[in-house]
Amino acid sequence: MFSKNLKTAIKTAALCSSMVVGVAQAASTASIISQPPGNGWYTYGTTFSQLIPKATNDEYKIKLIPRGGGMTNPVVVNQEKADFGFATSNAAVWARDGLTDIYKGRTNKELRMVLDNVQQAYTITVARKAWVEQTGNDTWEKIINADKVIIAMKPTGSQVPIIADYVFKSLGTDFNTLKEQGKIVQMGSGQASQMMRDNAIDVYIDNVPAMHPNLTEMTLTSDVTYIPYPQKTLDELAKVGLPTGTMPAKTYDGQSEDYVNPVSATVFLTNSKVSDDVVYNVTKALVENQDDIKKAHSPLKFWHPETIGSQEELVELHPGAAKYYREQGWIK
Repeated sequence: MFSKNLKTAIKTAALCSSMVVGVAQAASTASIISQPPGNGWYTYGTTFSQLIPKATNDEYKIKLIPRGGGMTNPVVVNQEKADFGFATSNAAVWARDGLTDIYKGRTNKELRMVLDNVQQAYTITVARKAWVEQTGNDTWEKIINADKVIIAMKPTGSQVPIIADYVFKSLGTDFNTLKEQGKIVQMGSGQASQMMRDNAIDVYIDNVPAMHPNLTEMTLTSDVTYIPYPQKTLDELAKVGLPTGTMPAKTYDGQSEDYVNPVSATVFLTNSKVSDDVVYNVTKALVENQDDIKKAHSPLKFWHPETIGSQEELVELHPGAAKYYREQGWIK
């Protein structure tokens, strides 16, 4: 009798053990590549990595990779070295199609969209107001053809020189030509503010979100004119992942009107091979807890996932994300 009961107990224990193992195995771990600590995407990724397990009752664990950046993350995700990653909309398109010298024809066709337009960065061109009034160079066409002009932007390695090159090419020239003519200088945005105040530069182009501290400083400490983009430039940049958007009036000092410009959006990408269930549940967790995300990160207060169907699809939606959006009635 004792032996029989012992055997029964052993079987019961084994069954319970297998059930525990089964529960443990049910938890799925996914990875997110962000940026090094101290950068915006790292802080967003930290919040995502804490929120997703909580929202899914620990069904999904998240490993945050504290490396990467706007240009490298699409490649890492495409190569399945991370399940998800932050990127800019334009870098996602450049990487997918093998555009620019960075990707040099190496396509990344497995990229899929999860979240679009999480945060907008505006392509802003400002010029010293006194210089514009003195020379009459108040359009991009006049600026690139000016005999004497100093156009400042961030160093190579940033996406800004690439965006600027697309602007220049839409107007019949390019970055290298203007650089050889001595019309381009490159520096950090903080340094540019001082040089604008010192009249050492005439024009500055950058790609930044609202409330960016360096551009705020520049526009507060220098009288500037906002240089408009020709329609042909807007059309050309829209083809390479920079759709036309509007920066509302008074976003920055001296900006009395809405500013139409090529917009670079922060997007959240995955790989086509990540399962539909994982992407569906990650999408659901993030969208349905967006209030918590926005409370933690004020720059994301303009993220409106319900507008997904009204925006141009720059990168194909992952079927798991599309399923969730379709259930909400946001896409067909």
